Amino acid sequence: MIDRVHWINKAKLVKFILDCQDLENGGISDRPDDAVDIYHTYFGVAGLSLLEYRGVKAMDPAYALPVDVVNRIILNK
Repeated sequence: MIDRVHWINKAKLVKFILDCQDLENGGISDRPDDAVDIYHTYFGVAGLSLLEYRGVKAMDPAYALPVDVVNRIILNK
């Protein structure tokens, strides 16, 4: 949203988010090996999207919703 993604190491952040996954039951936690929750799962997936992780839909950073949803519901496109 502030166009500063170049300030971070994208590969390390993607690795951290993926390390926080619960591969058995699903979900993402705040730190590796912690309990997953809906908040960190949602924003972990949003982070992967904004980092352009392959296979994750594009996310609108202002609405924290998929771009196609924003276009269809909010912007009526």
